[in-house]
Amino acid sequence: MRRAVADGLGAEGALVLQILLLLWKNRIQKRSETPYIIAIRDIDLEMFLDLDEDRVREGLRQLLPFVRVDDLDLYLCGDIELSLEPLLKKDGRLADRLDLVWRTTHARALIEAAMEAEEAIHCYLGQLQERVDPQAGDRLVVLQTWWRQYLSKERFARPYDVLEVRSDLCAFEDQTAELALVHDGFVGLLARADEYGALFSERLQLAPGARLQALRGPCRVRPDRLDRPGRRLEIVR
Repeated sequence: MRRAVADGLGAEGALVLQILLLLWKNRIQKRSETPYIIAIRDIDLEMFLDLDEDRVREGLRQLLPFVRVDDLDLYLCGDIELSLEPLLKKDGRLADRLDLVWRTTHARALIEAAMEAEEAIHCYLGQLQERVDPQAGDRLVVLQTWWRQYLSKERFARPYDVLEVRSDLCAFEDQTAELALVHDGFVGLLARADEYGALFSERLQLAPGARLQALRGPCRVRPDRLDRPGRRLEIVR
C-alpha cells in the first residue's frame, strides 16, 4: 500500500487496493494455487467500500498501472480479475513464502484431523461389545482388518511432527485418506438413528482444491511433449 501510494496511486485506487489485499490475504490462507490472482465483481467492491459506482470505477482505473489485467474489457465492465504480481514481486520470494505458509497451515490441519479420528476409532473399539449388533460381525471384521492395515503401513511417527508432514504432504494425504475410510466406517457402524457422528470430512474442513494442491509432487506435468533420450518412464496399463 505504501509503495503504491508513493508511486502515485490515487485515493480511490488506494481504497480499492486495500480491500483487494484483505481478500487476497484471506484467500491465500486457504489455498496457495495462483497466489497473486484476485477475482471480484465491482458491485461487491461497492458494498465492501460503501462507495458509489463512479468512485469504485475510478479506483479501478487508478489501479491499472500497478496490477496485471489480462482482459481489460471485462475489468472495465466490472467483472474483475487481476494479478497483484507486479505490485508484490518486489518483495523477493514472496510466492514461495506464501506457499510455505499455506503448506504449514495445511499440515497442521491434517495432523489435527488425523489425531481426532484416531482417538475416535480407539473410542469406538472400546464400545464394540456394548453397541454393535452381532449381525454386524462381518462388517466389523472388515473394519478391524482395515484398521490393522492402516497401523501397519504408517510412515509418520507419533506424535506427528509438522515439519515432517509438511515435507511430504502427498504421503500424509494418502495416509489420512485410508484413515478417513476406516473412521467413517466405524461411525456408520456405531451411529444410532437418534445421534449424529462426525465424518472425517467434518473434522478436516478443506477449501476447494486444497487436497489437490497438497498432492502436488516435486515433478510437474508439462504442457508440451517431453523428450527423454536417456530414460523413459515405465507405464503400467
